[in-house]
Amino acid sequence: MAITVEMIKDLRAQTGAGMMDCKKALTETQGDVKKAVEILRKKGLAGLAKRAGRSMKEGLVASVAGKEISLVEFNCETDFVARNPDVAAFVKTIATEMAEGKLQGNPAENEGVKSRLQEIAMKIGENMAVRRGVSFPLSEKSVIGSYIHFDNKKGALVEMEYEGDMAAAKAEIEHLAHELALQAVAMNPKFLSPEEVPAEVIAKEKEIYQEKMRKDEEEQKAKMEAKGKTYRAKPADALEKMLTGKIHKYYSEVCLLEQATIDDPKISVKQSVEALSKKLGAKLTVKRFVSYQVGVE
Repeated sequence: MAITVEMIKDLRAQTGAGMMDCKKALTETQGDVKKAVEILRKKGLAGLAKRAGRSMKEGLVASVAGKEISLVEFNCETDFVARNPDVAAFVKTIATEMAEGKLQGNPAENEGVKSRLQEIAMKIGENMAVRRGVSFPLSEKSVIGSYIHFDNKKGALVEMEYEGDMAAAKAEIEHLAHELALQAVAMNPKFLSPEEVPAEVIAKEKEIYQEKMRKDEEEQKAKMEAKGKTYRAKPADALEKMLTGKIHKYYSEVCLLEQATIDDPKISVKQSVEALSKKLGAKLTVKRFVSYQVGVE
């Protein structure tokens, strides 16, 4: 009997077992779903189905340097499991395979990773998953800073590019890249620069601010009239300046380059990068970054 994708998906929905395990069980039973469920239960693969809907708010983040520098986030139900040596070793292995180029793409979508993780999940009896992962390749003209917080629940990578002879200045650039990775973990920016913020996001923010300003105007008018005074509405250009100021403040909160540095709130990250560029006499830019925090988008 031919085993279809629909049959495999149905069995997986019933048991919570992996796609490959469901396919093997159906093949072994020649498509008999009841017998396939029994096989999976005997192997312990169906035991996690009842936990499939439980939230995974705990976990850990790991980073490994090799041919590339990787960052991986793992999620589970309890902090106790997150501190399990077998779990930590598994996450470290995934990060290492990514850093060595043996594991390509997002590990969360890799069937081999899912299968290996399922074996651990069966032993521990808790819902768990590799949520996401990324790796930055190393090159002669870039430096990658990494930082993992002491609780292993937050981490970041920052890649900086340098035009010119980087040999003499590499240590300083590496230090700044590390500091920016720490910044990303501490301040959790969503974008690198204002140019990266989607137009629809800005449109929504403007809508929120405009509604807030409209309500503030109404409240001020009501208070003035209650006192028998005439209220003069703010001119359109004044309201536009206020809106522009709100958007700039939004950028300073969500864009890494626009944020105030954690060392000196009077200096932005962009300014700190420009200062080092000027000192080194060459162009230094932040190419990209990624920041993971367990349970946070």
